[in-house]
Amino acid sequence: MTIIKQTSVSSSRHQKNLRNYINNDKKVLLRDSQNMELCPDLKRWAWFMAKTREGFGHDKASRKDRDGKMTKNTILYHQILGFNPDECDINGGSLRPEDCMRYAKNYIATYYPHQQVVMALHNEFCKADGTHRYAVHMVINRSDLSTGNRLNEGRGADAKRERAKRIRAMDDAWNLRQVERGTSNSTVHAKQPSKIERAIAARGDSSYKTNLRELCRLAATKAESIYEYREQLESWGVDTQFRNGRLYATDRDNARYSFSVRKLDALLDERGLQAAFRSNLAKDIRGRGASVTEMARQKQEAQARVQNLTKQYLGEIRQAYQEYRKEVHAMKGRPLEEIPKLRLKRPPEGIENNSEVRRDLLAYWRGADELRAEMASDTPVRKAHTERSHGGTGQAGTGRQRGSAAREAGQRNDERG
Repeated sequence: MTIIKQTSVSSSRHQKNLRNYINNDKKVLLRDSQNMELCPDLKRWAWFMAKTREGFGHDKASRKDRDGKMTKNTILYHQILGFNPDECDINGGSLRPEDCMRYAKNYIATYYPHQQVVMALHNEFCKADGTHRYAVHMVINRSDLSTGNRLNEGRGADAKRERAKRIRAMDDAWNLRQVERGTSNSTVHAKQPSKIERAIAARGDSSYKTNLRELCRLAATKAESIYEYREQLESWGVDTQFRNGRLYATDRDNARYSFSVRKLDALLDERGLQAAFRSNLAKDIRGRGASVTEMARQKQEAQARVQNLTKQYLGEIRQAYQEYRKEVHAMKGRPLEEIPKLRLKRPPEGIENNSEVRRDLLAYWRGADELRAEMASDTPVRKAHTERSHGGTGQAGTGRQRGSAAREAGQRNDERG
């Protein structure tokens, strides 16, 4: 049977963690959505759903408790469809990622047709035994678009049984295996506890509470976030849930009692878990340190190459412009069409859009055009210059302004050289 789990989201911190998890492209195989066509960017689903709740007045709690204080306001529901590893194609089953997403879309369209929903399919990996399975994470907005009311499925225990009933019916329609109480439901995943059991046996422990404590400690040495921590425990047969801001763990083999993780081990409180996550993340980063260093070195080499290429090219076009000026001065008095235009080689690939390169090219071309016009015998600039030499009243500033931009470009290149 496919496993269905739900968590209510009521705090901005919980929503932020969920958003980062859903939007992590490194872990998502497939994405889909429902009633999100007007969202400009699907990764901004949290903002878009918040606008919808605000429009319906669902951004604030609607009830007060017995003390007259406003209750917590549930804004989203996070549901997870975890498929049996034996059913997934990566373990020889028939379910492909596309099939799992189609199953999730069918489920959402049937039971939440008027809610805004985003879906992300993950290939979840169990580090303990190297097994994989598919899971679809679904974020369901609280606002019902058809009625304008908040989604309300009744009491928590009743709603949980109803969701399991729905999944049981869908699994039957899809010819998927049903879960049987007290038996192993996955041949692939059944070998998973062996390493942990050996570690526990080495300590001589036998109490299931002690075993649960060890599992919580072991998970803290592997996970890099609270989501990975809970997924790791789930893969080991431990259910977790938040109640009154505390994380509780329940051994499925002894589901009668649940224990606060913080009371199982004082080091597994919120601060302790966050410190463990940071430590595990740092280890992962150090493991990839060589790759990061190599990338940084390659980036520096590429920047140095561009700088050298730019300097060399600017020097070449400056030399070409200086030689062109000598050539044009030698052709003074000829018609304009006999004086050639300035020809400069194209910038090499990688610096064609460099601001310095484009600025100097424009300066040289402008200076060359002004010089051609001045040296030619049949242009207004040349005629005005001739009149001034005979005492005429031409434009006195033209000669002084000629080629000023090109000279500035040459000075800049001299400074760089």
